[in-house]
Amino acid sequence: MTKKKIDSILLKKATGYFVEEKVEEYDRENEVTKRKISKKYIPPDTAAIKAVLERSAENPLAGYTDEQLCELKKRLLEELEKINKKEAENAGKKTGSKNKMRDADV
Repeated sequence: MTKKKIDSILLKKATGYFVEEKVEEYDRENEVTKRKISKKYIPPDTAAIKAVLERSAENPLAGYTDEQLCELKKRLLEELEKINKKEAENAGKKTGSKNKMRDADV
């Protein structure tokens, strides 16, 4: 794995990200009877934040303790939660009818 790829993965884990989860139910003939697609938020990881900071050239938080990083993580998560709630509300308004169509197509 290249350094650039590792940095990219660490940054993603340090900032948090969404994953799409798909749950399908099958009947006896192995045909899909129900399908549910949802997004799940993976919050930032303290260890990844610390690793990103240690790997970066400019490291203003190098002297932070684990406790201080946890407090920073908590504050950032609260801010992200507010942002994600607003985005989810907006996405729900836009994709509400699309999700109903996906379930109906199965």
